[in-house]
Amino acid sequence: MNFSLPFGKGKSSAPNVKADSANAHKVALPTTQAHVLLRDVREQIAILRTGDMAALIEVEGIDFARQPDAMRTGLIAQFENFLNTLRFPYQFTVGRRRQPLEEYLAYLEKMAEKHVQSGQKLYARFLYENAAFMLDVTQHVNPQIPHYLITIPYDPIPPDERARRSIVLTRERYQRGKEELAHRCDQVTRALARVGLTCRRLDDEEIAVVMHRIYHPNIPDYRVPPIMRLKSFIHSYRGTQ
Repeated sequence: MNFSLPFGKGKSSAPNVKADSANAHKVALPTTQAHVLLRDVREQIAILRTGDMAALIEVEGIDFARQPDAMRTGLIAQFENFLNTLRFPYQFTVGRRRQPLEEYLAYLEKMAEKHVQSGQKLYARFLYENAAFMLDVTQHVNPQIPHYLITIPYDPIPPDERARRSIVLTRERYQRGKEELAHRCDQVTRALARVGLTCRRLDDEEIAVVMHRIYHPNIPDYRVPPIMRLKSFIHSYRGTQ
């Protein structure tokens, strides 16, 4: 949001052209929010400010190096056939993300409390020491695991309207895009299952986590509640027109 900046009153009544130009330039600068393409996340769909829609599919990897040569050749051929069957745009993203340990540590703490209540303090001590060991290791090592994503986009805006820069995402276009993305995700999921890869479509909160890693790479996911991840970089969206 741009705010008008009042000109300072000095002793001299002569206009300060240089200061006025600088203030005008500051007002014209876009906000950081203007550089964020994401507009909203709803119903497992990421909606961009350009009107484009996209769904994200997370794929679990396999230990390809330990497979026999014949199996690796077969997997490559099946994956090649899978790519040839796709008739719509797609994007593969390969990266690494932090290994979450919070749920495991909470589980150890819960089990240790049960052992304390039942009088088995030796088992509880073992669990507490295990948790302390894990915390000590993660302080010196940043555990990372591979992360594979498939982005499936859909453009609901007709080309002639994009040429005129008349971008309006109506409710009918949104519904048509929602159905098309569901069909494309189902096709990708079924085809990868035949290759032996387990995958699933991300929900709203998980998409927000992915966006959080992109725009806030130095802030761990577990320190930010899901709703704050969304509010931290998404414009308020009142619904499709």
